[in-house]
Amino acid sequence: MKISKFVKLVKNAGRCIVADVEDSGIWLGNGHGFYRATNLPRMQGREQVRTVLDVPEKAWEKVYLEEEWFESVRNVMGMNLSDYEKEEKRAEKVRVMAAPNGIWAACCRCDDGELIFYRESLLSPIMDEVENSDYIMFTVRRMTSGQRYLAVHDGLNLLAAIMPMQVVSEEYLGQLAEFEAMCAEQLYRERARAGAVEETEHQGGEEQIGMEDAGE
Repeated sequence: MKISKFVKLVKNAGRCIVADVEDSGIWLGNGHGFYRATNLPRMQGREQVRTVLDVPEKAWEKVYLEEEWFESVRNVMGMNLSDYEKEEKRAEKVRVMAAPNGIWAACCRCDDGELIFYRESLLSPIMDEVENSDYIMFTVRRMTSGQRYLAVHDGLNLLAAIMPMQVVSEEYLGQLAEFEAMCAEQLYRERARAGAVEETEHQGGEEQIGMEDAGE
């Protein structure tokens, strides 16, 4: 996990959660996700947390800090942060992304067809692992409240737990259909232009051949 990337998320959210989990260690959150930071030392108090995370004093003044202790990794603010959860569903990342209101949202699809959207930027603290590991896996779990969330694994280790983003709505589907229609029109235009250019080149070639024949 890259601490500097996590700090950027904290600055954007204005919230930092330090979860000291009895049977696991330190997990860091910003209200939208939790990240494994079990290699960090235990810390206590605003100044110590700021120092460990290397946050500038000015920026730290705008951050609300929550320090919590949890007796089990299986219930951290309602999330199961253990490496394995019996009821979790395997999910595959969809290649196409959504961008409602200019916010990039990635999407994973479960085996039963259910989709879960999440902010792509929330993966930034673990992006090195996501891009370089051959064992990244996504699963969907449920909080104690029933709310779904995305779990990101690297092999047998859980790296992060990400809260979902609401994307699908009648309004969004209408906008998507309109955009699809515009893209289809553009495709037809480009095909027509390409066809016209090809025809022109073909005719030019015929004229040249004719001139050569006449010269002979």
